[in-house]
Amino acid sequence: MEGSHSPFGLIYQIAKDTGWSVREILDLPYATLVMMLSDTPRYVAESGEKAVRISSMEQLLGMVGQTNKHNPYNQ
Repeated sequence: MEGSHSPFGLIYQIAKDTGWSVREILDLPYATLVMMLSDTPRYVAESGEKAVRISSMEQLLGMVGQTNKHNPYNQ
Protein backbone atom coordinates (compact mmCIF):
# COMPACT_ATOMS: atom_id res chain seq x y z
CA MET A 1 0.00 0.00 0.00
CA GLU A 2 1.23 3.46 -0.80
CA GLY A 3 0.24 6.64 1.00
CA SER A 4 -0.83 10.02 -0.33
CA HIS A 5 1.63 12.03 -2.37
CA SER A 6 0.10 15.44 -1.74
CA PRO A 7 -2.40 17.24 0.51
CA PHE A 8 -5.04 16.62 -2.17
CA GLY A 9 -4.71 12.87 -1.67
CA LEU A 10 -5.07 13.39 2.06
CA ILE A 11 -8.22 15.48 1.60
CA TYR A 12 -9.67 12.95 -0.85
CA GLN A 13 -9.03 10.04 1.52
CA ILE A 14 -10.67 11.77 4.48
CA ALA A 15 -13.66 12.88 2.37
CA LYS A 16 -14.06 9.32 1.04
CA ASP A 17 -13.79 7.70 4.48
CA THR A 18 -15.89 10.19 6.47
CA GLY A 19 -18.30 11.69 3.96
CA TRP A 20 -17.23 15.18 5.05
CA SER A 21 -17.20 18.02 2.54
CA VAL A 22 -13.96 19.60 1.41
CA ARG A 23 -14.96 22.77 3.33
CA GLU A 24 -15.35 20.78 6.57
CA ILE A 25 -11.96 19.16 6.04
CA LEU A 26 -10.20 22.44 5.25
CA ASP A 27 -11.51 23.95 8.50
CA LEU A 28 -9.37 21.46 10.46
CA PRO A 29 -5.64 21.99 11.17
CA TYR A 30 -3.37 20.04 8.79
CA ALA A 31 -1.68 18.24 11.70
CA THR A 32 -5.08 16.92 12.83
CA LEU A 33 -5.77 15.57 9.34
CA VAL A 34 -2.39 13.81 9.22
CA MET A 35 -3.00 12.23 12.63
CA MET A 36 -6.47 11.08 11.57
CA LEU A 37 -5.05 9.23 8.60
CA SER A 38 -2.04 7.83 10.42
CA ASP A 39 -4.32 6.26 13.04
CA THR A 40 -6.67 4.55 10.60
CA PRO A 41 -6.70 0.75 10.64
CA ARG A 42 -4.87 -0.75 7.68
CA TYR A 43 -3.30 -3.96 6.47
CA VAL A 44 0.43 -4.27 7.15
CA ALA A 45 2.28 -7.19 5.61
CA GLU A 46 4.50 -9.11 8.00
CA SER A 47 8.13 -8.88 7.06
CA GLY A 48 9.92 -12.18 6.63
CA GLU A 49 13.23 -10.62 7.59
CA LYS A 50 14.65 -11.09 11.06
CA ALA A 51 16.93 -8.71 12.90
CA VAL A 52 20.51 -9.91 13.27
CA ARG A 53 23.04 -8.65 15.80
CA ILE A 54 26.48 -8.26 14.26
CA SER A 55 29.30 -8.55 16.77
CA SER A 56 32.41 -8.51 14.60
CA MET A 57 33.73 -7.08 11.36
CA GLU A 58 34.25 -10.61 10.04
CA GLN A 59 30.60 -11.44 10.64
CA LEU A 60 29.52 -8.24 8.88
CA LEU A 61 31.74 -8.91 5.89
CA GLY A 62 30.52 -12.49 5.71
CA MET A 63 26.89 -11.37 5.68
CA VAL A 64 27.28 -8.78 2.95
CA GLY A 65 29.69 -10.86 0.89
CA GLN A 66 32.51 -8.31 0.84
CA THR A 67 35.58 -9.35 -1.13
CA ASN A 68 37.33 -5.99 -1.31
CA LYS A 69 41.07 -6.76 -1.48
CA HIS A 70 41.90 -3.34 0.05
CA ASN A 71 39.86 -4.07 3.17
CA PRO A 72 42.24 -4.69 6.12
CA TYR A 73 39.80 -7.19 7.62
CA ASN A 74 40.03 -9.51 4.60
CA GLN A 75 42.87 -12.02 4.94
